[in-house]
Amino acid sequence: MAFKFGSGKFDDPDKKVDASVNKIEVFENTAQRRAFQGIMNGVLGTTGLIWLGAGIGTAGSAGFKINNTVSILINGIMTTAAAEDNLFMPEGTQGTSTAAKYLIAHNGTSGTVVGPGNVINMNDYSTVALASAAAKLPDLPDGMVALGYVNVCAPSATILAFSNDAGFAVGKTGTTGTGTFVDLACMPYSG
Repeated sequence: MAFKFGSGKFDDPDKKVDASVNKIEVFENTAQRRAFQGIMNGVLGTTGLIWLGAGIGTAGSAGFKINNTVSILINGIMTTAAAEDNLFMPEGTQGTSTAAKYLIAHNGTSGTVVGPGNVINMNDYSTVALASAAAKLPDLPDGMVALGYVNVCAPSATILAFSNDAGFAVGKTGTTGTGTFVDLACMPYSG
């Protein structure tokens, strides 16, 4: 190996060169990084050539459920989101005649319910469908993948109260509200 006169190897960098200019910072702020992560982290499906979503639905006793075990991609690492029952709603309440979207996310170990993104007063819209469409998804938590979401519409006479193990179940008969479930391949660009 050749050496420079009086120094190290011939290909050693010149000590006068600033190497920090070669460092690449793709995302200058957290919001950009998380938005990109939300689009890149996704549900790959199951074995075979047919894409199968997580099958988000009403839980056995309270909250929501992941019906299907699916392969997921989180930050470039492929793992599995196992079928899981009784994912509880975040603690709190949702007022009468309101619509809100709750995100079902997974971190590679367990699922969780995140939300709501915002709460819409259904009386401000001519139909429940328009109010539901105006509701937005919450931000995807860091290091998670979006499996699906549920649009929860509270009835006009009942405030919905959420707490772990309280037995609240969306979509059941009576005045507990209704839920529309949507499976996702990744976090929607605009939700």
